[in-house]
Amino acid sequence: MFGSAKSIDPKVYRLLTDEERQLEKLALTIPRFETWAAMEKERLYRIKYIQKAVRKNRSDNLGESSAVKKGQKAWRGCARKLRSKLMACTIENPCGSAACPQCFRWHRLRKLTELAEIRSKPGAYWVVTLIYYDAMLEEHEISSWDHKKFRERVYKMIKRAGFTGKVVGSYELDFHTDIQRWMPHLHLLMPREPGALKRLRKAMKRKKNMNARVGIISRPMESQTIKNFDRQVTYCFTGMWQEIRPYTDGTGERKTPKYRLPPVLLARALCKQDEMGFTGLTFTSGVRTRK
Repeated sequence: MFGSAKSIDPKVYRLLTDEERQLEKLALTIPRFETWAAMEKERLYRIKYIQKAVRKNRSDNLGESSAVKKGQKAWRGCARKLRSKLMACTIENPCGSAACPQCFRWHRLRKLTELAEIRSKPGAYWVVTLIYYDAMLEEHEISSWDHKKFRERVYKMIKRAGFTGKVVGSYELDFHTDIQRWMPHLHLLMPREPGALKRLRKAMKRKKNMNARVGIISRPMESQTIKNFDRQVTYCFTGMWQEIRPYTDGTGERKTPKYRLPPVLLARALCKQDEMGFTGLTFTSGVRTRK
């Protein structure tokens, strides 16, 4: 995802806690898992582009009404606070923000250790993606998105499906350029319970969700067997919201490649992740939540 290396810098390793050293050893066993050095580069990238986003937002809103300017000024204040938080993050004193790539890396590794029970029986679980087309958001709506209300909707849907085993995963929002909307979705580890999966698929295929995008075939639920637990499970906790630029290839098939978010969208996404925190970004049913 961000590149990898064989080991962490010895100077950095000496500053780690005993727990973090164990997590670092775990990271080295996962093919292509991001390194501490790659995440440090990403942290600096985000600091730089949040500042760019603040400047662009101020410039873009010069001719707007006082009410709009007031709202955007408040958002820029949140963005500046997040930038300061990321700038102050160090290996000895992590900022703990879900928008920080360094801190999110530790979060992903901790999730792996917490899921040791499931890891011992991967055949009993699926990796499932749920896409809520009917919950799409306009570009500016992400800042005021009621993620707690959305979480409750997802939780009730999964409980009604009748799952008896543990369900765990995370929320993500990708920005689709063709419709200029944020698309809420989840990547989940779900028990291989055919009846519950069938009921959940039926609920996800309700008309409102299937017909949210005119002229586009919706696929609200996708599932796959677990072949590489560490890689597939860490994918369920990436923390990388991206831009999707759909196009139709020469055969008429619709493709959806992903790219980095541009500065303003990136800053908006990071501010929402910081607000939600690790707990808010994590979906759990029957699993103790780590804050």
